Amino acid sequence: METAYCIRRVADGALLASLRDIEGTSEWQRAPLYAVVHLRSGAAVLETGQTSFTIQAPVLLFFTPYQEYAFHGDFSGSHLSFHSDFYCIEKHRHEVACNGVLFNNIYTPPFVPLDEEQAGPVNNYLRLLHDAMISNDDLAREDLVIAHLKIILIIATRVKSRQIEEALTHLPADAGPRLGEFHRLLEAHFTEWKKPADYASAMHITLKALSRLTGKYLSKTPSALIAERVVQEAKRALHFSHLSVKEIATALGYDDPLYLSRLFRKQTGVSPREFRQQTGVTILV
Repeated sequence: METAYCIRRVADGALLASLRDIEGTSEWQRAPLYAVVHLRSGAAVLETGQTSFTIQAPVLLFFTPYQEYAFHGDFSGSHLSFHSDFYCIEKHRHEVACNGVLFNNIYTPPFVPLDEEQAGPVNNYLRLLHDAMISNDDLAREDLVIAHLKIILIIATRVKSRQIEEALTHLPADAGPRLGEFHRLLEAHFTEWKKPADYASAMHITLKALSRLTGKYLSKTPSALIAERVVQEAKRALHFSHLSVKEIATALGYDDPLYLSRLFRKQTGVSPREFRQQTGVTILV
């Protein structure tokens, strides 16, 4: 039976962070926690509900609260999960700019392949994080874990940012600008335009051509990307504001909050209210 090392809040015993070893096929995961998964050796098929990827160790993977995922294969590694009360990636965005790169990035797969040179430092800081997690000395234990986590996130953010830049340079001449245009349109209009045909029309291409473009290079349909972007923004509003579900739905372009609630539950497995209850509300200063 696998052992999990945990950090809990003193006041009520709530789970703040957990670290465990993983090996072989995993069950479906969907928790109100961020997760950083490290595959040290082997290979696996990652399933995220909508898409699947074949990944080869060494690799780091990043998941947001209530994101669904599972691994199948012959591999070994570690699984770190943490609540935003323990470490808030948005609150520390000026120190570690990982939000939108590692987490909450709907345009790239949720993993960062590592070469031998990059894997060395990651292994080292994960070992230090592990040692801090299992320590019986409570003096600055949480601070040590957070410090090592920050460094791992910084390394991964730098690596993934370079990988994204390199990937863009290898796209066919017509694909890069088209993907960039779709990205800009989606970011500008996801609260207004809910149909893929709206984006295809603005890009002066057919809906079939847009579907081919996103399917080939993003492994998702235009509809899936629109839905993910809406739910991503809903998560942000639920977690970082006291706006009601109705107010959030209105801001996202829904006259009836039930439409947003159904979409949200389909994507996350929980209602907006349940999401807020489990992840809490953090007001950014």
